[in-house]
Amino acid sequence: MGGLGVGTPVKVGSCRGGGVVFWGDPNGNTHGLVCAIEDQSAGIQWYNGSNTTTGTTATAIGTGSANTTAIIANQGGLATAYAAGSASAYNGGGFSDWFLPSKDALNEMYLNKATINSTATANGGSNLKTTFYWSSTENDNNNAWKQNFNNGNQNNNNKNNTNNVRAVRAFQTFLLKRRQFCRLFYALILW
Repeated sequence: MGGLGVGTPVKVGSCRGGGVVFWGDPNGNTHGLVCAIEDQSAGIQWYNGSNTTTGTTATAIGTGSANTTAIIANQGGLATAYAAGSASAYNGGGFSDWFLPSKDALNEMYLNKATINSTATANGGSNLKTTFYWSSTENDNNNAWKQNFNNGNQNNNNKNNTNNVRAVRAFQTFLLKRRQFCRLFYALILW
């Protein structure tokens, strides 16, 4: 699995940036999100023992990283005893910028579950389970959003309950035309 996809448009189900592409930006096809090829936890709490408001109410695709950073700042450290810490501590594919997906990104993973499973298992990973997965999106002081990967239902759940975690990360691709690629390649050879 490569980090940069020089000249390769984003395609759901492809391997890129240490994971499986499940979303590509429809406004340019140059960046997207990948999920890990395996779960980081088969049952972990959302919180690190403190029912506090973290302010991570953003749901949109692209907000999971900021949500995760805020959760860790609020809950303390990169402890792997809670969902955001577990996602952030993951180093799959040699990358260290993994995070817990937002509510909408988690739904996008559910919608592409069959494709993700096929690619993940073909690359030594595992299927998404037909159980609940945490998002980074908080509902209130006591609850956060989760998604059922059996039927797609999203609902909020007490932060002290245990659900699965599958980390995600963002990637950028550089689409080069043939002439640009040749110039870049030649410049690298001379360097």
